[in-house]
Amino acid sequence: MSDTAEHELDLIMQHDASTPGKPGVDLLDIDRLAGELVPVRRLRVRDGLAIALATMAMCGLAIGFGLGVRGDVANGVPHWMFIARSATLLGLGTAAAAAALSSASPSIGGTRRTFWTWTLAIASVFPLGAIGVWIGDVRSLDDARRFLDPQYGMQCLRMSALCAAFIGTAMTVWMKRGAPVSPNRSGWLVGLASGSLGAAAYSISCSENVVMYIGTWYTLAIAGCAIAGRLIVPRVLRW
Repeated sequence: MSDTAEHELDLIMQHDASTPGKPGVDLLDIDRLAGELVPVRRLRVRDGLAIALATMAMCGLAIGFGLGVRGDVANGVPHWMFIARSATLLGLGTAAAAAALSSASPSIGGTRRTFWTWTLAIASVFPLGAIGVWIGDVRSLDDARRFLDPQYGMQCLRMSALCAAFIGTAMTVWMKRGAPVSPNRSGWLVGLASGSLGAAAYSISCSENVVMYIGTWYTLAIAGCAIAGRLIVPRVLRW
């Protein structure tokens, strides 16, 4: 180092030592910086999941009081199709909700929640079964109306979507407290989860046990909610 450079360095060090109140030196005041920190409560997936399931339960209670409960469920002997349908919807909704909520607390090296893809594959049995009935048993428009019961099916769409709106809103508000790094993927998952849980809430009142009906109307409800989640949720989550 040259004599000139050494002289300039000495002047800078003497200036910093004589002026401890300067902004440049204050930035190194660790105690002051630490004193301004505000503790933030860690987001736990189980808390968000509890909120989603509690919202679903409230929607189910409201539908039960407003539209009534299936006769077999009210009598304590639920039909096997109701059990299979409800278990599938709850499994898919819970798995997708856990995946969506976990994205609000990203971590390095953590395992990604992909169990929802397996439950989605299991749930695809219903729409595939509906397609099989369409191909094998539907010969006329009257057959389609008999299997689908359009008026009742539209009620399924409306009520499932209404419940999904409440569940999806609760999930999105909770996730906004975190830092989702993939809003688009989160939007799909929130829509898929809220649609499945919303359909599960309505299922308590739906008296249909026909595969074609379930595979058509419930699939439309969940798919519509997934698309809505992709379009709406990312706009809310961006930060």
